[in-house]
Amino acid sequence: MAQLTDEQLASIAHDFYLSKLNIAEISQKYNLSRYLITNALDDAEMRGIVKIKITQGIKRNQVLERKFQKLFGLKEVLILKDSEHGSDDGETVVNFAAKQIQTYLQNTRIAGLTWGSTVRSVINNLNEENFNKLYFVQLLGHAINSNRRKNPLMQEVAKKFHAKSLGLPTPLYILNPKIIPALKKEPYFKVIENCYHNLDLLFTGLGTIESFKTNPFLDKNYGPRLFQNIPEEQVAGFIMGRPYNINGEFFSDFEKHICNISMNDITRTPICFCIVRNRFKSKALLGALCSGIITHLVINDDLAQRVLREADQLLGG
Repeated sequence: MAQLTDEQLASIAHDFYLSKLNIAEISQKYNLSRYLITNALDDAEMRGIVKIKITQGIKRNQVLERKFQKLFGLKEVLILKDSEHGSDDGETVVNFAAKQIQTYLQNTRIAGLTWGSTVRSVINNLNEENFNKLYFVQLLGHAINSNRRKNPLMQEVAKKFHAKSLGLPTPLYILNPKIIPALKKEPYFKVIENCYHNLDLLFTGLGTIESFKTNPFLDKNYGPRLFQNIPEEQVAGFIMGRPYNINGEFFSDFEKHICNISMNDITRTPICFCIVRNRFKSKALLGALCSGIITHLVINDDLAQRVLREADQLLGG
């Protein structure tokens, strides 16, 4: 095996000492044997990487990480300390998330992804590598906009890894509920649905009611019907096309209008990475965490503190 770099040793040490992952979990994450992980921890200590604290370029807030892990039952939480230049924090979160996701992709067969500027930024920060046995699958239909055409993100990420990809050529929302059951009987949907049943990992950002309204075509032609029984002020955020309230409860009326990955497939995906770089999405993040869907989280400590304040207000109310 090639000699591990100092950065790789630091990442493994962080996972073991601070994130409290066990040897078996770290072994699976990095696709290395338990013996090699144990040796890596010893090597990190010998090289002076592990002392009283772990030496690494990006500083993490371990106190908040443990608090979030315990409070929301997350498998892994990565909370980055704010830099002196706050304007760079969002890009730092995205860049760090990309490194984490790329590590997990080494041992992944089928990975799913959603739309959004955060997901696009994560893809832009991934490094080219040869994972030709990997499949990328689009989890959501297209959020129709009469004025623009979205680029196929999963084709971009598949190209970076010399991997294969499957798109979902349907609208994100369909008003006629009879269309969706018919679409699901099509041979192509059966193929992509089988991928949904066997996802190893997915990664996503979060949306808000404001981001929904920034698509004028969607808001005008779909909004009134989709939200006819849902007070907009109760919508804390969107995850994978689905709105939820601050308590993490989804609005069931939406399900008959969504043609994408099912809730059952989402909840049984072992790794659900959520990346949030916007510090004003604290309510959206709190609701998403309360839903129990997220297993892995990457944010900065400013947003983390805002989420905890929101949680205190919710409990206090």
